[in-house]
Amino acid sequence: MSLMTSLLRMRAATTGHAQRASRLRHLHLNDQPLMLLTLKRTGPAARPLAVMLGTDPRHPQLLIAPPSGSTTPMLAALADTVTAHIDSRKQHTEHLPATANKPARQRYSDAPQILVPNPQTVQHLKALGDDLRFRTVDDRMPGSRSVQRLGHWLTYLTDRTDIPGSAALIPVTDFLAMHWITGQSPLEDEDLTTLLAWIDPPLNAASGRDAAQQAEDPATHRSAGPATDAAFDNDQLAPLFLAFARAEGGDRARILQDLDRLLAAYLQPTWDRMWQAYGLLQALPEAHGTARRWVHERTTFSKECDHLAHDGRPRPARDEAGAAATRLVVRERTAAAFAAERAADDPFVRAELRTTGEAFGGTVAGIDPERIVHGPTGRARWRPRFTLSTTDPVHMEPGQLLTSHLRRNARYQLCEVTYEDDATLVELEITAGMGRVISPTHAVLPTVGDFLVLTQAPDHYQMPELPAREHTPWTHGGPPRDRTDDSGEDGTEQ
Repeated sequence: MSLMTSLLRMRAATTGHAQRASRLRHLHLNDQPLMLLTLKRTGPAARPLAVMLGTDPRHPQLLIAPPSGSTTPMLAALADTVTAHIDSRKQHTEHLPATANKPARQRYSDAPQILVPNPQTVQHLKALGDDLRFRTVDDRMPGSRSVQRLGHWLTYLTDRTDIPGSAALIPVTDFLAMHWITGQSPLEDEDLTTLLAWIDPPLNAASGRDAAQQAEDPATHRSAGPATDAAFDNDQLAPLFLAFARAEGGDRARILQDLDRLLAAYLQPTWDRMWQAYGLLQALPEAHGTARRWVHERTTFSKECDHLAHDGRPRPARDEAGAAATRLVVRERTAAAFAAERAADDPFVRAELRTTGEAFGGTVAGIDPERIVHGPTGRARWRPRFTLSTTDPVHMEPGQLLTSHLRRNARYQLCEVTYEDDATLVELEITAGMGRVISPTHAVLPTVGDFLVLTQAPDHYQMPELPAREHTPWTHGGPPRDRTDDSGEDGTEQ
C-alpha cells in the first residue's frame, strides 16, 4: 500500500466518506453490458444453484438448477443467453489492411462485456468453464453442444481477467476500488454491499461509514455470491431441498416455484447494487488510453471467434511450459503498460507515483536545444537535452524511458541523476516526438522555468520471441509430444 493510498484510507476513516483515488475511468464500459450473478451449491465447486443475468436492470432473467438431477437444461439456457450477448457484438466488422507483418483481416467493431460482483464469482465461472468445455458432445441430448461452447467462452472470459486493463469480464468490487478508497480494509472492500455503502450512501445515512455499518446487519445482509450465507443455507435452503427430496409429482413443481421466489428475493438486492455501481462508474470521464485498450480487446475477441470457427478445440487443462512462459510475459508487460498509461492520463495516479519515486515533477533548470548527435552510419540526429530540478524522490535508473502528459508523443530518456543538498538534478534527453533535423518540431521543447511531471512511458506489448517448436526441448512441449511412447499409444492431443 503506497503512502498516498494509506493517507486516503485514513482520511476516509476519519471523515466517514470514501475518497476519490482516480479522476478518470480507466476501463471501457459498454452501453449494455451483461450483468451476471451466480450462486453455487455447497459441495462440488462448479455445481451452480442459480444465475441471475441480463442487460436490462428492470427485467433480469433467473435460472434455477433443481436440487437434484441434471443441471444441463439450466446450463443450456445460460449458454443461450451468454451466446446471444456475444453474437450481438458480431454484427459489424471493420477491414484492417495488410501490413509488413500481418495479412489483411477483419475485426469486429465491438466485443462482449460481462460484469460480475466480485473476484470470487470470476473464480466460480473459471471452475465452471473448466468443467464444461471438456464435456463430451452428444447430439441426442438437447443443449449438449451449447453447454460445451459455454465452457469455452467462460474460459476465454475468465482468462481475460488475468490481463490488467482488460474489460471483457470485470469484477465490480475491483473496478470500484480502483477509483475510490474507503475507510475499511481491502478485504472488506470485496463485499459489494459495504463498499457501495461507503461510496454512495443512502440519503438518510449520516456518512458512508454509518451506511456500511447498517449494511453489515446479519439480519439483512446478503452475500453477493457465489457462496451463500450459512444462516440462509440452514434456515431456508435446506428445508426446501429436504422437502423436494421427499416430494413427488406436483408437490415438486410447487417446491421449485418456492425455490424460485426465494432465490429471486436473495439475488435482487445484489442485482440492484450492480446497476447502481454501473451508474457511478459510467458517470466518470473516460481516460485517454481506454480507447486503445478496448481496440485491443476487440482484436482479441475477433481472433477467438476465428479460432472457434476454424479449429474449435478447447484450451488444454494445463499450459505447456512454453505457453505458460508466454502468458506470464504478456501479463507482466501488459501490467506495466496499463500502469504507465494510467499515470499518463490521470493526475491522481501521478500524484501517488510521485510519493513512491516512480514519477517525479520538477522545474526545467537548463536546456541545450540545438544538440546534435551522429549515429553509427554518420546520420545526424537532433537530440536536445535539458535538466530538471526536483525535490521528489527519484527511484529510476539511467536509460529509463519517460513521458509527460503535456506532450504525449514525446519520449524522454533519463541520462543522469545528481543529488544535491536541497534538490535532485535529473538530466534528460528527448528521443522521440521532435521530428527530424531538417524539419524539427520545436513545440516539444520545454523552456526554462516550465514545470513537468514525468512518468514511465507505456511499453506497448510485443510478443516475446520464443524458439520454434522443433527447437524446443521436450521438457517445454517440444517434438516428443508427436511421437509414439513406449506403450504404443499415440501421444497426440485429440
